[in-house]
Amino acid sequence: MAEKKEEAANVMAFDALYTTNSIQKLKVLLPYIEPSMQKHLAVYIKYMELQYTLSYVRKHPFQISGCSISSDSKPDLRSLCRQLCLYSSPEEIRQLEQLQNMLQTMETMQEMTQTMSALQEIFPDMSAAPPFGSDSVSSSDGSTESAQTGQFSMMDMLMNMLTPEQKAMYEMFQQNTSTSEVPEPS
Repeated sequence: MAEKKEEAANVMAFDALYTTNSIQKLKVLLPYIEPSMQKHLAVYIKYMELQYTLSYVRKHPFQISGCSISSDSKPDLRSLCRQLCLYSSPEEIRQLEQLQNMLQTMETMQEMTQTMSALQEIFPDMSAAPPFGSDSVSSSDGSTESAQTGQFSMMDMLMNMLTPEQKAMYEMFQQNTSTSEVPEPS
């Protein structure tokens, strides 16, 4: 519950910035007004907020402090998805959760790529090993060896650490990168 309040802080900060105390008082009074008049007062409140917002933006044309991501930092897209879930329908939440899973898979693959690069620098003989899924055979003890080099394939070992969903995502990205490569001019 505290996490939801913390994630909704951006919305509350925005609402606080673009309203006045007199508008907030009208919002507090709204439930106490005669029911037939509540609709009219609700429209009036929104109209006053719009007027105030337009006036505020004209007077303060600069960037809103704290409402932007610095150019130095990378946005946390998974956190953004969690915040959007607070205001989303069940179907939208499902889609946001899928996006979060995809982002997690991409981060995992990026970490694996960095690990592979570091390992190839340490063990240059690994670069002769074939990529995952090509010419590798399993020996009787369960280890995987390259049919061409007879060496243990580090990529196979790392791929075995992935969940089936992560493997499928990796293979999809591998296909996309191999089809999007442009041949160099001769």
